[in-house]
Amino acid sequence: MPHPILIVEDDLTVSSIMSGYLQSEGLRVDVVSSAHGLLERVARQSFSLVLLDLGLPDEDGLALMRKLRGRTATPIMVVTARAEIDTRLIAFELGAADILVKPFDPRELRHRVLNLIRRHASHPSQPTVFELGRWRVDLGDRTVRSIDTDAQCKLTRVEFDTLVFLLHGAGRVFTRAQIIDAISSSEEPESDRAIDTLVSRLRRKLSEECDHSRLIVTVQGVGYRLELRPLQSDSGQRS
Repeated sequence: MPHPILIVEDDLTVSSIMSGYLQSEGLRVDVVSSAHGLLERVARQSFSLVLLDLGLPDEDGLALMRKLRGRTATPIMVVTARAEIDTRLIAFELGAADILVKPFDPRELRHRVLNLIRRHASHPSQPTVFELGRWRVDLGDRTVRSIDTDAQCKLTRVEFDTLVFLLHGAGRVFTRAQIIDAISSSEEPESDRAIDTLVSRLRRKLSEECDHSRLIVTVQGVGYRLELRPLQSDSGQRS
């Protein structure tokens, strides 16, 4: 089955060249032209790789990468005309799997993409399924289910994104501002109080079938921390 790849590029000529070349290699490719389109697509579909242009019309690509860290474990290859070293270093610090500077030779694009797919298929950088208390959190299909009963805990998009962000940083304390930045979208909470309400709602839902009513701990004067370290399940090899 072809690996699904998402190209995020607002230049139609560039995205057409990229998608056409990768499709000729037997890869399945989807294309979006904005940050909004990217966030919407990854919320409902899994991809093996995201090719991200940093110069999108509706949001800076580096800021977008910060949000993606809390929403998906999919590797990101940055494709950009911003060749300065500071930009590239920041992209790597934010988790970029590779960087390709425009203009580029399509043959180089091909080799880099295929190498990344092979690397992450055989050695995934992050699990896609976590066990948290008596819950199983699946990043691929964006579900939270009881390990004991398989009953689904229905979370809103913002609630799920918040949980995943805290999961990826289990044991670390995050400020309310960091949480807002990570889950930012058209539905984003706009104040510290909104984050407190969001966390309270998430706690209530997780405690319905879980013995650990305080998975998310308040750190007074700072923010929140996920108390239990997630464990990778045996299905975490899924791409």
